[in-house]
Amino acid sequence: MTDIGERIALLIKELGLNKNSFSKEIGLKNNSTITNIINNPNRSPSYDVIFRILSKYHMLNVRWLIAGQGQMFSIAEDSFTNLNDRLSHIHRKYAITLAEVAEKLDVAENELRKFFYENEPPSEQLIKKYLEAFPELNPEWVRYNQIPMMSRSNVGDYIPPDTLNKMIKTFGSTIEGELKELLSCANARPAHIVRIESFLECDIALEVFGEEMLPDFQPGEIILADLVDKNTYIYDLPYIIITDKINVLRFIKNSNHPETLLLMPSNGSAEPMEIGKTEIRQLFLIKGKIRRYH
Repeated sequence: MTDIGERIALLIKELGLNKNSFSKEIGLKNNSTITNIINNPNRSPSYDVIFRILSKYHMLNVRWLIAGQGQMFSIAEDSFTNLNDRLSHIHRKYAITLAEVAEKLDVAENELRKFFYENEPPSEQLIKKYLEAFPELNPEWVRYNQIPMMSRSNVGDYIPPDTLNKMIKTFGSTIEGELKELLSCANARPAHIVRIESFLECDIALEVFGEEMLPDFQPGEIILADLVDKNTYIYDLPYIIITDKINVLRFIKNSNHPETLLLMPSNGSAEPMEIGKTEIRQLFLIKGKIRRYH
């Protein structure tokens, strides 16, 4: 199945919805947008529609939605019925080793091993240590398997800068310091388009410079992106496009020539660029962004 409209139709069916109820759930006024996407194979969803869907259904596999790769849904957060399994899932989510967890919790590594290798139930004291070390976790999920895994705050889910830096490969020499500075502000909290736990699977983080992508992307924002197949893209979505000559954040648009693509800024402060499809070396789909709040 290569058409994104077909995948959206399949998602609607899987959710037990119709086009009207699905459109309402993602915040659209009526079903005309979704109907047009499903009924017109050559019509790609807009940037806004894609992120409305991902924001509402946070366990949806973005690679499946965009490119038809993998399963429709990621591993369900409530599938870990055993407490030890949930603690193991925390380690995987944060890409952290048992030794690093032991250091973070200030406990002996051997003490943790008996929970994960001998399947002994963890003590309430240990659970409290996990919740103190990972304050963004939802205590109800950790203790009772009540989703979501991550707690919600008024302005977004918070991930400490050292954790975020560890889980996202950095692109550029200064981005790690910029992330730390951005997130270490006492009054700062991340803003996001999709749920923050989805960011844990991202490949790179970049700071936005210049005003070419206003109002969609503001200077100083950190954008989080996922590496995708360079031959699989959807028109009208934002990507980081890397060739031998350029590294840019642009919307990919259809051109009048079958061998080329148009790279469009969000406003008139920069000219569109036309590149050959074979020039693309790497392609990253924008999954979300982090903005400082004061």
